[in-house]
Amino acid sequence: MPAHPPPAIVVTCRAPDDPAHRAWTLVREGAGQAEWWRLELGPRAGNAPPVVLPLPGVAPRVGSERVTLEFRSTSSRREVVLDARRTGRSILDVVVHAEPEANVERSPDSTVAAMHTGGRIRVTCALAPRNVADGGLPRGGEWMLGAGHGWSFDLFESAGGRRYVATTVSWGLDLTRDVGPGWLRGRLLWALEAAPLYAQYAPTTTAGLGVSPLLWRWRFRPGPRAAAFAEMAFGGLFTRDALPEGTDRANFLAHGAIGIRWRPAARWSLVTAYRFQHVSNGNQRASNPGVNAHVLWLGVAHGTKR
Repeated sequence: MPAHPPPAIVVTCRAPDDPAHRAWTLVREGAGQAEWWRLELGPRAGNAPPVVLPLPGVAPRVGSERVTLEFRSTSSRREVVLDARRTGRSILDVVVHAEPEANVERSPDSTVAAMHTGGRIRVTCALAPRNVADGGLPRGGEWMLGAGHGWSFDLFESAGGRRYVATTVSWGLDLTRDVGPGWLRGRLLWALEAAPLYAQYAPTTTAGLGVSPLLWRWRFRPGPRAAAFAEMAFGGLFTRDALPEGTDRANFLAHGAIGIRWRPAARWSLVTAYRFQHVSNGNQRASNPGVNAHVLWLGVAHGTKR
């Protein structure tokens, strides 16, 4: 089994006017699906170990010039807001009540309340190089399971009026770390998607299955509660009857999509998307009527916190 990278200090922040000279450090451990984060507070008298506050389920946005995160425990008794910038104004807000919580991982240090900042404070922060924060590796990938409802429309040789439902399951792997400028910044994922059920119910009925071995998904940098993505995919669809009628039972399948991954839990996301889907024989016959459809798609994803 591949070894996980060692713990990495992502950012360290200090309050310039703090008489205790405290330093809050965000640390990343593991990689991929085993990744987790913690906030440490030091220094402490007598070389005592730092105070540690686990941050289960948090998904920081880590860039070369800025690190942001929002964390709230299930009982709202522990909260962390961090906006750390290499240059410019940085903000830290840590709310920690002294009583330990029964339903989340407890801090091993009983003095965790020392992290409390008493509100938002201005801090100066030192950010680690981007490759250190990433552990030197892409963060892994994800599974995605869902279903969609499609209805075709008139476009070129294809006719409207078709209705169908389809289920999909895909597995993807990150190919890059975050790259790109500004709001376009994100990472590229390759995925293999299968459609175990394609069922047309109007104006005629037929069923089949599909597979798209080439799915490219661009996942934009996530916010605290949502992450946008765009994708395109190419593969094949195999149906019991010719689709459309009088053509072939084996067709090319392609789609383009935009969507949002909503983040209700640490590694689980609710996914909503719109797909433009195209089915045709790829001009292998004299005519190429095909099916062009709008698809509303709903699913769940499990994987890395992106």
